[in-house]
Amino acid sequence: MLKAVIFDMDGVLIDSEPVHMEADRRLMKELGLNFDENYYAQFVGSTADYMWDKMIKDFSLSRTPEQLMTMSGKYVKEITGGGGYPPVPGAAELVKRLSGETLLLAVASSSGMSRIQSVLDNMGIQSEFHSIVSGTLVENPKPAPDTFLKAAELLQVSPSECLVIEDSWNGMKAAKAAGMVCLGYENPDSGMNRQNMEYADYIVQGFEDVDLKFLEMVYSHAMNEP
Repeated sequence: MLKAVIFDMDGVLIDSEPVHMEADRRLMKELGLNFDENYYAQFVGSTADYMWDKMIKDFSLSRTPEQLMTMSGKYVKEITGGGGYPPVPGAAELVKRLSGETLLLAVASSSGMSRIQSVLDNMGIQSEFHSIVSGTLVENPKPAPDTFLKAAELLQVSPSECLVIEDSWNGMKAAKAAGMVCLGYENPDSGMNRQNMEYADYIVQGFEDVDLKFLEMVYSHAMNEP
């Protein structure tokens, strides 16, 4: 039985991936490196720490992860004008629709906790969630299942009673590794044409028609329930 819905944040609640991609394109140019979208795509859905550590190793950079994050953050502010990330159309409305049901709701994001809380506050939906999990606070980030398993633990439900909404290959793989049903959101602004969606049980292109009945249908089909 479906008891909980767990939302990813970047690419599901906010259209942040194009902003991050452009910021990191500018950062790599500053560092004298060529930007490759296929190389960048592997980081979508995982933590910033993982990305910076791998880039330092792959390109033999002399900067620390903290320095790279500060440099990238400067470009994010330039791109957004300091006004925050644009919300995914229909995402906040979906959260509010589901909060009126008997479901438990959580956010399980690879972003840091302060950033998650800031985004949810700006969208006016933080109070709708029963728990929030940051991938920076678990041992292994997505595509490992730790972030989603922690969310299920905090909600006090079994992983098999959860449905995850994700937009990235890393996130969808993590959801399935956690033993959860996964609804893939095909966000055109998140570079989904480069994201393998093999782990999604069902795929949607928007949230306008998604409600509890639809999610229960996806869940029942994936779990082979009548």
